[in-house]
Amino acid sequence: MNRIIGGLELWWSARTLRERRMLMVMAALLLATIVWLGLIRPVRVWKAEAAERAEAAAVALAEVRAAVVLITPSRPAAEPPAEGLEPLVRRTADGAGLELVTAMSGSGQLGFQLSRVRSGPLFAWLSALETDHRLAVCGLGVVKNADATLNVEGVISAEACMA
Repeated sequence: MNRIIGGLELWWSARTLRERRMLMVMAALLLATIVWLGLIRPVRVWKAEAAERAEAAAVALAEVRAAVVLITPSRPAAEPPAEGLEPLVRRTADGAGLELVTAMSGSGQLGFQLSRVRSGPLFAWLSALETDHRLAVCGLGVVKNADATLNVEGVISAEACMA
């Protein structure tokens, strides 16, 4: 082992200062490339795949909730929420992690807007409003953004939707 190290020391000392610096830079770049290809890229891929699986699971949950609504017996008309429609909608949106802006719609119902929201949490929240709180989503306008998020405008009512 000492012969190998001695040989490397002799080889290193035979290099000029410029060559030593170039070899150190080359070794640093080689190490950075190995770390990038062996650690950082796989972690980014795993993270993206996990986000896709979470999105698919949220959509599947919304679909299951919608299917449950179809097979459950119909319930009587919902009574207006005791806390009021807008506080209920805001509370449930906050619970779903959505930043909601509410306004009165042209038909006098509660309108809402969401910007840069993912489809999974959005449709899970809307499904929960319909199934858990018996609210009606009377209108929904969705625009897809370049970053795979959505801008959404909609109308919610505690009663039957107006035409």
